[in-house]
Amino acid sequence: MTTGGDDIDRAYFADGTPDLSEHSPAYGVETIAQALLNIYREVVDVEGGIEPNLYQETRRIFSEAVADGWVKASDRDIPTPDQAFRDAFLHSADVFSAFRVHRMQQDIAAQMIDSNGNVKPFRKFVKDVSPYIEHRNREWLQTEYNTAILRAQNAAEWQQFMAEKDVFPNLEWIPSTSPNPGEDHRVFWGTVRPVDDPFWNVHKPGDRWNCKCELRQTEKAVTPVPTSRAKALDNAAKGLESNPAKDKEVFSDKHPYYPKNCSVCPFAGNKLMALVHDLASGKDCHHCRRINKSIATTEKKAEAATTAAKKALYMTVIRAHELAQKRPGGLRTVKSMKSGKMLDSKKSFMTLYNHEKTIDELQAVVSFFTKPSKVRFVRVSPLGEGKDLSNPKDVLNIAKKRGRNVSQYNVYEFKTSNGIYVLKTEVRVKKNKEFEIPYFLRKKE
Repeated sequence: MTTGGDDIDRAYFADGTPDLSEHSPAYGVETIAQALLNIYREVVDVEGGIEPNLYQETRRIFSEAVADGWVKASDRDIPTPDQAFRDAFLHSADVFSAFRVHRMQQDIAAQMIDSNGNVKPFRKFVKDVSPYIEHRNREWLQTEYNTAILRAQNAAEWQQFMAEKDVFPNLEWIPSTSPNPGEDHRVFWGTVRPVDDPFWNVHKPGDRWNCKCELRQTEKAVTPVPTSRAKALDNAAKGLESNPAKDKEVFSDKHPYYPKNCSVCPFAGNKLMALVHDLASGKDCHHCRRINKSIATTEKKAEAATTAAKKALYMTVIRAHELAQKRPGGLRTVKSMKSGKMLDSKKSFMTLYNHEKTIDELQAVVSFFTKPSKVRFVRVSPLGEGKDLSNPKDVLNIAKKRGRNVSQYNVYEFKTSNGIYVLKTEVRVKKNKEFEIPYFLRKKE
């Protein structure tokens, strides 16, 4: 299977792929799994709707990127834009998220049909679509995330440039800090032009994906505009043509995720009316009421899904209590545990259960007590590990555990259908016999 999107690959990776050793945003496995189910079962309208799980996660990721950009700017004593600007900027990120998800869900749905025109079995569909998701979920998302941070930072910086141009009338193009800088911007390094020079409308740091060039306020004399290669470099990457400070947008609506015009917009509704609107006033996705309506509908569906998840959690708790009531209590032989014995009772069940927070964790508790022999011993965790022994509360807590005959913790791993979990047990000694009580578990990162 090919991942498609060659135009985006060329634009995003002109200077190589992003460094995935940095903070790498990604959709969670649960988000992807639910989205694939919704698409496969045709719960979501892939042509005219927005898959709510992917949208909520995408929206969160880009909101985080924008906030990170403003924090980086404030670390350099650059004021954060006012509330009205922040609202408009974040709304543009929401619109971008909607179109990104629409593109993704359509490409995912295209993998449901085999070469004979038949719907693939779900397992085969997931296998075939995995390379596509991996590419979009890592390289593309990392590039967009990094660039969103820079665009938010640049927006705050540019507002300061304009406010202080009487003191610092010019801007200097600072060379890229990238280990493999692109040749397209090298010709502009060291260029000094006035803040309000039209030059900056055509050429500027950040108008290439993964660009790490910067601008700096300066009193240096203006330099000539480079002309030897400038003509060939007039076109910014699609989606990065705009000045984020002036247009109040993270990415422009010329990005390939967006429709070329209103008449082919998936959220336009009446295509004739959309075409008329396009001819009359032109495409303006970030201020389109039709897109806003689609986003609002998606957010309502996401809220409904959250409500359903809470109900599922409630039902899981009820089931857990029912199982706990039936537990006879007493020591249970579990050969895969280091001590060979585990206290299996209503109290031990609820002790572990009450430590957990997510549906998956709660279901993992049920799975563990159903078949504890699935655990694999990892290591011993001594009492006080990771605690501050100069803190009286931590010292008191350790003393209480010793008073309950807790000698140490044992750490295990076990698998469920939802992933790998880390289980921690209290090791107790009573009448010279050692046994373990499950204490808490967490999904392995």
